[in-house]
Amino acid sequence: MPIIAALLAAGAYFLFRLAYIKFPYSTALGLLYAFACYGFVRARYEVRPPLVLPLLAVAAVQVDATGNYFDLYNQRLPLLQYDEIAHLMTPALTTPIVVWLLREGLRRRGHELPPGLVTCFAVTTMFTIAGFYEVLELWDDKYMHPEPGMRIHGPYDTANDLQWNLLGMGIGALATYAAFKIPESARPPRAARPGRS
Repeated sequence: MPIIAALLAAGAYFLFRLAYIKFPYSTALGLLYAFACYGFVRARYEVRPPLVLPLLAVAAVQVDATGNYFDLYNQRLPLLQYDEIAHLMTPALTTPIVVWLLREGLRRRGHELPPGLVTCFAVTTMFTIAGFYEVLELWDDKYMHPEPGMRIHGPYDTANDLQWNLLGMGIGALATYAAFKIPESARPPRAARPGRS
């Protein structure tokens, strides 16, 4: 439990400070953190998550780091603000991680739920966390900076961020659901699987 608490605290601190970390350091720290979590899950729970999962986590961090490094958050791009792109891409990249972890955790407890239900529950959980993050961002802007407005891009920033988060989660969920369904269609029916009663 202390290791889990330390990993969660380190991850929260890293994400909270990400906007202020230089690009090479954020890349190195993102890789280090993702593979520390990956190694812990493999060692502690004796499961083998697909290697693509920590790489997706690092890619999600790089979306934000790229925006900070090239100062894209303060530029108007042709179709969307970079903030909207980041709020779309980050959940699209991290949803497969949450869905896989939830599905594996349920399986280890003896619960075999349909992939659609697991995916739906993962998305609702992620959306709740995204809402909590938006509150933290609002507090950071309001209480941590001498001049409010450094992180919040107008009065509709929170609602706009959440709508792009939800769209990104939907994209990630559909991709993950499809990935789960393809292998299942090739498996024999449940009753025919050995070891099932």
